[in-house]
Amino acid sequence: MKKILSFKKILFIVLLQVLIVVSQAYSQFIPIDSIRKQDANGVPLLLNQTVWVRGVVTTSLEFGTPLVYFQDPTGGMVGYDGPFSAGVSRGDSVKVKGKVVQYSGLTEFTPVDSFTVLANNRPFSPITITCRQARDSGETYEGRLIKINNITMVKTTAGVPATQWTVSASGTNYRIFSGTDSCEIRIYGTTNIANTIIPPYPFSVTALLSQYKTSAPFFGGYQILPRDLNDIVSSAAGPIIANTPAESNIAQTSVTLTWTTLSNGDTKVKYFISDSLYQPVVYTDSVYNAAQTTAHTITLNNLKPGKIYYAQIVSANTSGTSVFGPKYFSTASHPASTGKTEVYFNYPVDTSYAYPGNKANGNVNYLTRLLQRVDSAQNSIDLAIYSFNDLTQLRDRMIMAIGRGVKIRIVYDSRNIQALMQDLINAGVQVIQRPTTSDLMHNKFFVFDGRDTSAHSRKWLWGGSANITNDQFYNDVQNVILIQDESLCNAYTREFEEMWGSHNDNYNLALAKFGSAKLDNTPHLFNINGKRVECYFSPSDDISGKIENMINTQTNKSINFCIYSFTRFNIANRMKAKYNPPTVMVRGVFDVSNNTAGSIYQEMKGIGGTSPWNPPAKVFLDNYFDALMHDKYILIDADDGQSNPIVETGSFNFSNAAQSGNDENILIIYDSLVANQYYQDFVKRLTDAGGTIDIRKNSNEVPNAFKLEQNFPNPFNPSTNLNFSIPKSGYVQVKIFDLLGREIGSLVNNNLTAGSYSVNWNAGIFSSSVYFYSLIVDGTVIDTKKMVLKK
Repeated sequence: MKKILSFKKILFIVLLQVLIVVSQAYSQFIPIDSIRKQDANGVPLLLNQTVWVRGVVTTSLEFGTPLVYFQDPTGGMVGYDGPFSAGVSRGDSVKVKGKVVQYSGLTEFTPVDSFTVLANNRPFSPITITCRQARDSGETYEGRLIKINNITMVKTTAGVPATQWTVSASGTNYRIFSGTDSCEIRIYGTTNIANTIIPPYPFSVTALLSQYKTSAPFFGGYQILPRDLNDIVSSAAGPIIANTPAESNIAQTSVTLTWTTLSNGDTKVKYFISDSLYQPVVYTDSVYNAAQTTAHTITLNNLKPGKIYYAQIVSANTSGTSVFGPKYFSTASHPASTGKTEVYFNYPVDTSYAYPGNKANGNVNYLTRLLQRVDSAQNSIDLAIYSFNDLTQLRDRMIMAIGRGVKIRIVYDSRNIQALMQDLINAGVQVIQRPTTSDLMHNKFFVFDGRDTSAHSRKWLWGGSANITNDQFYNDVQNVILIQDESLCNAYTREFEEMWGSHNDNYNLALAKFGSAKLDNTPHLFNINGKRVECYFSPSDDISGKIENMINTQTNKSINFCIYSFTRFNIANRMKAKYNPPTVMVRGVFDVSNNTAGSIYQEMKGIGGTSPWNPPAKVFLDNYFDALMHDKYILIDADDGQSNPIVETGSFNFSNAAQSGNDENILIIYDSLVANQYYQDFVKRLTDAGGTIDIRKNSNEVPNAFKLEQNFPNPFNPSTNLNFSIPKSGYVQVKIFDLLGREIGSLVNNNLTAGSYSVNWNAGIFSSSVYFYSLIVDGTVIDTKKMVLKK
């Protein structure tokens, strides 16, 4: 007999089932602070568990990655997931299901399995904390929106006071100070904060508190991440100057300055001639425009040629006054200054790539050229150098220069004093040594007659990669550049005197500054015979950032480099972002003794590292096994006569030490003739290392069939052009073989689209003979032809 349940029992069962469902619905969400509970090594206890949470989104794609910060009243965390980041906005209330993982100490969901937006416009107010709390108690605030008030100073991580949020690669870290307390702040390159001026002090910062700690225990490495300019609020009054004022239209008696403000203000510049770092600040001139605007442009007239000026930039409105300064700029040199540029290489160059009348100077004896400059000096020689030895003729000529009244000052590394340097000291030359640290006085420059204010045509700068030793002049591969320009020499003299500690003959240890103690206090932009030239010094001027910006904004066709030491991924990643063969090529020669095991060479070559390039770049290790490949230069578009070629050269290796600790210098030269001379050197360094200058696409028109043309010229010495056409996309190889059928070179190894192409082969290192070349597409040999090398 079937048992019949009473109505009360049925009702109870239904209610119990409803309660179970409701209980399950609410119990699936857990507070974020429960996810954040960690073991003794800082690892989440719920690691790899999938859970549900609710929270409010505090980001909106500001960081350029699928990174979403969200929080509830108990804590904050991150979701790293493409669909999640694309589907939510700041202020959205969301429910999220995801797998708990940890990335460099940061607790996050990766992936987000599902999410639902429950409501919009639910902003979360930040929690006000101190720098110390952010630094020392970051785990408590990780993932949450915080606010730090009363910021009174910003410095780079090297300890240099900063005036601008200069950002390279994906982002750059700084330290913010509230009084003596500090913490780390990261400015992402994708935010509108990047490369804007740091606002007047004091200001407050609203930010997400994040963490980057790559090894256990996962405590420390806390940094704050502002999202946009609205997160940085100055309590100072006035229009607020938003960027570093920039100079343009540089002439001998006038310069134009330009800047922007966040709100309307007037325009005023106060300035005076800055003969040294050690003179009092006394403004002698000013210009003013009362018009209220956010875009400020003003031209300073009646200036003196070849002078460094110290300026203060001022904008005011009814709310107050905003001030930027000091701003250093230079006028163009006196008319008697020639601007002549001489480039020298101590190894052979390939002049077959020279523009008409522009053959580079290879196989140069640097000592002969340097002795000529020393003998020509009439007033002063300032030398900043890492190594000075062996070259007794140079020592003797410098002592002779002292005898005829030339004043010599030397800034030298902290190394043990070398014999010839000691000889100069014994002869009465004052030498200041860099304080002993792990960093180097790594400059390699002379300024001749830079201290003679009337020597407009005799002021010469000697720069480049070479130290003053026998090996560096005669054995190692180097480049040297000489420029006769008054204004540029003034800037190098200014940098020298910051390390010298005075403006006179005697150094001052109390005022001498090296490394991170130095300030950005030189002009950087010069007009030399109508050509743009920039100069920067490390570590005060963020040289790596300047190089990265040059690569990012100026490259149209190619990046070619020769480098002794390359360990800075920021620069390599900028190159990688531009690399798009065959449209944009990256080629380079690394010193074999310093980079064989280096991950940057291996990544570029596509043979190792954490992110091998695919396709690999045309990079090679040099073959000068008994010498150093000591060059340090980058060429932008030097093989494209229709572009604006650029040369970057100086003492700066592409390394973290050069960026943040060493005393270094570089020049960035916008001159097609100078670039062409460096390119002649680069081609020879590349071919000596076993490489070739790469393929060029001549036409996008789709040909009817595969075709390999006869090389031209033929016979040839030492280079020839090979042309071919492909009617469809494919993996194309052009290989060179000797008479015995042995492969001796590969000119092309790329996926190419349909079109017509040419590639050059330089056979300078091969002997006269018959050679063969083959066009191979997707593994099939299309055609093979022979060519004759006659020397």
